[in-house]
Order: sequence, then C-alpha cells, then structure tokens
Amino acid sequence: LVAALWWWWQRRDAAPAAAPGADAPTLDLAVTLYFPGPGTALAAETRELAVPEDAERQLVALAHALLAGPESPRLAAPLPPGVEVRSIHLGDEGIAYVDLVAPEGQAPPAGGSTEELLRVYSLVNTLALNVSAVEAVVLLWNGEQRATWSGHLDTSRPLAADPSLVARRRGSG
Repeated sequence: LVAALWWWWQRRDAAPAAAPGADAPTLDLAVTLYFPGPGTALAAETRELAVPEDAERQLVALAHALLAGPESPRLAAPLPPGVEVRSIHLGDEGIAYVDLVAPEGQAPPAGGSTEELLRVYSLVNTLALNVSAVEAVVLLWNGEQRATWSGHLDTSRPLAADPSLVARRRGSG
C-alpha cells in the first residue's frame, strides 16, 4: 500500500482532476449518488449525468456531482462547501485513490461517529457502486491518508462499499 501511495503521489501532479467530461466522449448514464439522509442512513438520489467513457474520469464526474450536493432538500451534502477534488486515480488493483482538498488546508469536518460514517461512505458508496472497476476507495485529505477523519472510523486502509448503510426505500421489499 505504501508503494502504491508513493507511486500515486508522484503521478498526481501530472494528472490533475479535470472538469467532468473535459475533452472526452461522454455517455448519458443514470447514476446513484449517496447522500447523508435523515436519521442514520445514506439516501440514494438517482440522476442522469453525462459521464466520460473512461472509468477514472467517471469517478471525477461522480465526485464533483456528489460534492455539489443533493437536489432533495431533505438530504445533506457530505462535505462543507469549498472542499474540492484535487485528483482521482484508479489503480490496476481496483483501488480508487481520491484526494480531497479543503480551503486553507483545513482538517476534515468534526462530527460524531454516525456523521463521520455517513460522510465517508457517501463518497465510497457513490464511487464503488457506480463504477464496476472500483473494488475499494482510499481517501486522502489535503494529500494525506489520515488514520481517521473525525476520530471514529478507520480510514487508514482501502474501504469497500457498504450497501447496508443505504436506507431502504418505502415500498421496497
């Protein structure tokens, strides 16, 4: 993991996260974004997005859409305004390395264990459940992989999607 992170760190400046769809053919896809919802679960919001054909650029487009916030007023943005995607790299092993940058190098937002879980898995589930090439996600904050974001959830390792965190829709069995 250390070698992979070193390789990614060296490569990240060469390939910054471009705006979604920049100079790439796109596909109109129905994607599902996962936002912190009321209570203790993530809520799914389906949207039509024009996403690039390339899996790595799809991840960038998804992350941008997620950070822009939900369309539904009952859902919350996973991160505060000003947090941006610095870069995303999809490794051969199916691990997506996502580097988020906060204004003025701020630390991740503080919160309780449930809030931290929903913030982190909002990103992980959105990326891993929409792009089949993604097996797990490594989250970096201001270029650094942190042991935890708010002191509760272990983010020192790649995280696989956790569909059990998604609220079941009414009427589903």
